[in-house]
Amino acid sequence: MTIARQFARNLLEFSRRTFPADALTHARTAIIDTLGVTLAGGVQDGAQKLRAVIVPTAAAGKSRVFGTDLHLNALDAALLNGTSAHLLDFDDSNSWLHGHISVAVLPALLALADERQSSGAEILRAYLTGYETAARMGKTVSPFQYRHGWHPTTSVGIFAAVAACAVLLELSEEQTAAALSISASLASGIKSNFGSQTKSLAVGHANRSALMATLLARQEYSAGLTAFEHHHGYFNVYNRGPENYDAAPLTEAWDAPSHILDRVKGNNFKYFPCCYAILSPLDALLTLREQSALPAERIARIQIAVHPIRFPHINTPRPETPLAGKFSLHYCIARAWLNGRLTLDDFIDAAAFNDPATNALMAKVELSCHDESITHSAQVTLITEDGRRLSHYVAGARGSSADNPLPDGLIEQKFLDCAGQAMPPEAAQALYQRLLQDDFR
Repeated sequence: MTIARQFARNLLEFSRRTFPADALTHARTAIIDTLGVTLAGGVQDGAQKLRAVIVPTAAAGKSRVFGTDLHLNALDAALLNGTSAHLLDFDDSNSWLHGHISVAVLPALLALADERQSSGAEILRAYLTGYETAARMGKTVSPFQYRHGWHPTTSVGIFAAVAACAVLLELSEEQTAAALSISASLASGIKSNFGSQTKSLAVGHANRSALMATLLARQEYSAGLTAFEHHHGYFNVYNRGPENYDAAPLTEAWDAPSHILDRVKGNNFKYFPCCYAILSPLDALLTLREQSALPAERIARIQIAVHPIRFPHINTPRPETPLAGKFSLHYCIARAWLNGRLTLDDFIDAAAFNDPATNALMAKVELSCHDESITHSAQVTLITEDGRRLSHYVAGARGSSADNPLPDGLIEQKFLDCAGQAMPPEAAQALYQRLLQDDFR
């Protein structure tokens, strides 16, 4: 049996299981969080530019474009919403994937659900299948892809969106295998565009491509069913040979508990609107800020050590734009020390970005690599003008383990803040209450 066929069989069997209440709760929270950041992203400059290109020639349909009054065909809605969902880089992430699962799955899934008028229960089931697919694909090909320039949110996440849409469309095993194989030719996404609007465009494109692949498979569109294991197939092209991937997580039985319940590498929700790799250093820094109450002018240096896999894409001492600041540890550290937090405005407002005090403190930040195995750990050391050293270590960002949970009410407040960018506060609160009841329409 080909990998695509076994992969399809396993994900469809997984989708038919009875999911425990805590898995459904995790899925519901992820959907709410993603819709919030999508609404906030939809009012940003990048979303407006993309709509200016897409909407004039887009066919009308039943699928919502979040944050607007538009209803378009599902393919274009998936593109627009997928881009908006990731524009602020405020969406959840997963360490198995080395990327962002929910924005890889939900824009395509919800666009299709609008068209089919699917129930909340159907959406939750499809999302959980997509999430499981993303985690297992991540185990199969990462961290190799991440380390070699691919952005797994899109280069891997496309298959997760296919899985979710295949479940919602009730595709057969053969059709699902074809959809996965079609997507193997559509997968893309490179890390060199981090810090630009194109990073989020790739997410929108992956959602549109995944939905298109699924719809084509339903029409019996042909694809090579050895698209994964072929010597010119996905695994050998993207992972450069069998020594760099392991297909077992896809082909062996999916009978373990859902990966969304993984307490070590579960779903990580952001509480600051920047790259997830910067959250641990920020937590350590803010602890030192609270303990020391040092004014910025008394700091000589801020030394930060992170895992080598995190270093390349956050080592931007002088970002060129506020959006690029999301991937600059130096900028995020400076803004957080000066203000005690990071907000959406830190990555939108030109005045904040060009603030002289921020630029002065950025110059004092020094980034290096540690030799620990924990990939999201960080050590922050302040060196004062009089030579004192103050240090703090964190093993992971808040919410990354059962021992380090997210603060109560954080997801609700984050949703209300984000949705409030696109609607009045009372409308945001009413929407939040509806979503808690699985009313995603």
